[in-house]
Amino acid sequence: MINYVKISITGRNPKLFIRRYFFNKMVYSDYKEINHKKVELKISYDDYLKIINKNTIYNISVVKYYGFIKYVILFKNNYTFFISFLIGIIILFMLSNIILDVNVIHNDKRIRTLVNKELKENKINKFRLVPNFNKRKKIIDKIVKNNKNDIEWLEIERKGSILNVKVTQRKINKEKESENPRHIIAKKSGIIISIEAENGVILKKKNDYVTQGETIISGDIIKDETVKGQVRAKGKVYAETWYLVNVEYPLNYKEVIYLDQVKNNLIFSFMNKEFSLLKNYEKSYLEKKKVLIKSKVFPFSIRVEKQRKTKVKIQKYTKNQAIRKAEELAQDKIIKKLSKNEYIISKKTLNFTSDDSKIEVDVFFKVCEDITSYKEVDKSLLDKQIPKEN
Repeated sequence: MINYVKISITGRNPKLFIRRYFFNKMVYSDYKEINHKKVELKISYDDYLKIINKNTIYNISVVKYYGFIKYVILFKNNYTFFISFLIGIIILFMLSNIILDVNVIHNDKRIRTLVNKELKENKINKFRLVPNFNKRKKIIDKIVKNNKNDIEWLEIERKGSILNVKVTQRKINKEKESENPRHIIAKKSGIIISIEAENGVILKKKNDYVTQGETIISGDIIKDETVKGQVRAKGKVYAETWYLVNVEYPLNYKEVIYLDQVKNNLIFSFMNKEFSLLKNYEKSYLEKKKVLIKSKVFPFSIRVEKQRKTKVKIQKYTKNQAIRKAEELAQDKIIKKLSKNEYIISKKTLNFTSDDSKIEVDVFFKVCEDITSYKEVDKSLLDKQIPKEN
């Protein structure tokens, strides 16, 4: 790119200066005679540098710059301003995107300590960058899943550089302790993996198959085929149980992704038509809505909408890919049913069917599950002989 300047030449006879230095040496254009002592013309920036360094009695000054040199000169003349502005932008960005404080809002100190620990493990603490909306949502889901016995609900609300974390504690209704005698029975059928007995008589052992309702730890104390006493059986029984999960998964997967761009838009509604102050996102999610004005007489209202920009991700899967996704979905369904110390032993895809739009999969799971259940003892049997089985 050729750079040009428009210059003015002032002196006793500027035309003489032009003939001396420009004739057959330099090209100029846009010549204009201001008066008999001043002329203006346009030349290349390189030629300007040649003549400006010559010892002359004429006053040569730049009227206007053209091309890239215009911005170079602007930067040089305002160097301090631009550097200060850039530093200011960087500082503003850092201040607006760095976490200055994290407030966990809950009355229970144990819950606050637990949540703060989880947040730090997920890199949400002072002087780190504020995670975007999608990342915060994933972290929330992870923390709730890992602490499902303590946390019912979690929200991370951003107020500038401060994060307010709201927590709802999960309340588990504890069984009121009773001293009434009871048996421990199988909640469902399965093969026993382990028995942890604190009190009572163990009737089954590891690898025994039990059916639903069958007694595993008895509360009856039997001697000489007579019930001499009855106690409250205590313990846990884990067994291998089985699930068959049927899952449908689309071959064409569609996912809505929530982006960081958010706007507050003013919406005017009249009759069946709506007009917005700002242009709506092509695709958006309505996070919040507040009605400012609503007429009871005329079909007219004004509301504010908090809109979050979204985009749609469309993924086409092969049958094998869809089967793997369906298996993952089936596994997630099982995991959600399991409590602490319960786990999936193995899984196997039995069969599948498909059409042009979806695939249907049957997945068989072996699960280590707590099958502990309870049954009151028959108090009428106390001090009586147990009838013999035929």
